Amino acid sequence: SLKISMNENPRPVLLEFKTFRMRGHEEASGTKYVPQELMDLWAEKDPVENFKNYLMDVGVLSEELNFEFRTKIKLEIETDWAKVQEEPEIIANLQEELNDVYKPYHFESVNPSSETENIRLIDALSNSMRESMQRHPNLVIMGQDIAEYGGAFKITDGFVDLFGKERVRNTPICESAIVSTAMGLSINGHKAIVEMQFADFVSTGFNPIVNLLAKSHYRWLENADVVVRMPCGGGTQAGPFHSQTNEAWFTKTPGLKVVYPAFPADAKGLLNTAINDPNPVMFFEHKQLYRSVYQDVPKNYYTIPFGKATLIKEGNQVTVISFGAGVHWALETLKKNPNISVDLIDLRTLQPLDTETIFESIKKTGRCIILQEDSMFGGIASDISSFIMENCFKYLDAPVKRVASLETPIPFVKALEDQYLPKIRFEEELLELLKY
Repeated sequence: SLKISMNENPRPVLLEFKTFRMRGHEEASGTKYVPQELMDLWAEKDPVENFKNYLMDVGVLSEELNFEFRTKIKLEIETDWAKVQEEPEIIANLQEELNDVYKPYHFESVNPSSETENIRLIDALSNSMRESMQRHPNLVIMGQDIAEYGGAFKITDGFVDLFGKERVRNTPICESAIVSTAMGLSINGHKAIVEMQFADFVSTGFNPIVNLLAKSHYRWLENADVVVRMPCGGGTQAGPFHSQTNEAWFTKTPGLKVVYPAFPADAKGLLNTAINDPNPVMFFEHKQLYRSVYQDVPKNYYTIPFGKATLIKEGNQVTVISFGAGVHWALETLKKNPNISVDLIDLRTLQPLDTETIFESIKKTGRCIILQEDSMFGGIASDISSFIMENCFKYLDAPVKRVASLETPIPFVKALEDQYLPKIRFEEELLELLKY
């Protein structure tokens, strides 16, 4: 038998169980289209009934014991059902509904030190995770080739030597399984960081992110203590499957928080906060910024609150709003046009969104241009524009302008990718807005 064979020679075995669904998967699905002979054939193969008969044949189960088990189970079901029927009618309460979306979290403010080091964005992220692994013994990092190899971008290089393979875990190429495992770890009291090798690959893990991580606290008060790191963005001639910046897939999903830093110091502090937060966080990291942007970053462990944008430049002619690589594109344009007086807002977090900083700037400047790397339609720039129109219309001297990538997949050839990205169009659109 298989049991004897496995005892003598233990090995992985795949068992395939062929069964038959005897009724539709929901109440409206009938079975009239299924021939009765087929139903009868599979009824004879019913594993539950056959296993019961087997247990009776070998003397493990009797009719009396079977009746006792079934009666006990039926009573348990009926008792619980009766309790449900006695529950009071649900009364709609808006604040209670909103409060159920996220697990309550009191932000722990840790101030940065004055001692700094000039490092890249990629170094800041690595330092954050290393310090967080030391700070949280229950933190596990998972991803494809992140252990000995150090990940596709080497951010976790050396981690397996510091923290061991139990906490720095290579995974199969199955994003849905990685995310679902992270949820299981959270249920069992762990924190988890999931590294998507490229943000594009998150599409195969989409269901557990938007329907499990995002909704679990609202549905049954079980938080998802998971950070999903998302290396994203174009400008590297990596083509349509390794270049997307797909934050809009997640900013519209209640239950998720979305972070998108542009600078090393912000990246470190915000990632620390994301790891501390017991709710699911999508953490976007622009690949082109990994090794191209340097900054003096505090050496100590520190945190930065979500929902607080940064005013990088202050002026009174126009408000420029962006995040990620777009902030650097805006800075390049403004350097070429030093006479333009600009409020430049780096959003840093997209969910929650710092509308207060945005509105205060609009009331001062009367003009606004929003720069995003994602394609135009359905991007977060559209929502920001709507917020401004609804709340600051009387302060506007011109329509809110959006600048975004083309409505095409991301091309591979450099000339086509340059044309696709909004960087080359931003200056022209900004100058046009100022003429209005």
